[in-house]
Amino acid sequence: MNPDIEALALADAIGALAEDERRELRGHVALLPPDRQARIARLYDVTLAVAASAESREPSPHVRQALLAKIAAPSNYTITAGEGRWIDPGLPGVRLKVLALDRARDLVTILVHAEPGARYPAHGHSTPEECYIIRGSVLIEGRLLRAGDFHHAETGSAHGEISTDEGAEVLIVGSAADYLPESR
Repeated sequence: MNPDIEALALADAIGALAEDERRELRGHVALLPPDRQARIARLYDVTLAVAASAESREPSPHVRQALLAKIAAPSNYTITAGEGRWIDPGLPGVRLKVLALDRARDLVTILVHAEPGARYPAHGHSTPEECYIIRGSVLIEGRLLRAGDFHHAETGSAHGEISTDEGAEVLIVGSAADYLPESR
């Protein structure tokens, strides 16, 4: 388990996070596999039980400052090929896996898996979008893109339906609001 997420979960359980920090933590926890999410939930339960039984005291300024510094420190994480959760966006033959979510900048990095014959509807872009074809091929704006090809769409641009005859795996970096409506 990522010790930074554990530390943030502990801080959240005792009410030490600001609302924006809590939202960011929830976004990171949502990216974890179900077994890790369950461990975080148990950590909350245990922390709340201990906190309820403890005498209430304010931490010393030094302890508080050290904890807040740890929480504010940049963190890294890794998602291996077998980790993460595939999401069904409601499009036949299409699955999404969120690899990174930055709500503050409205950015999401997603892996799109499309079965042969899958289609992605016409859509617009509220931020620039980067699209890299990892495997297979996709037809974008009348152009067949294959593994290793790249497509860029500017803010405010739109394109028609995207399709694949053979199937594809595509890495996309774009607006979280464009791909994850619940993040709006």
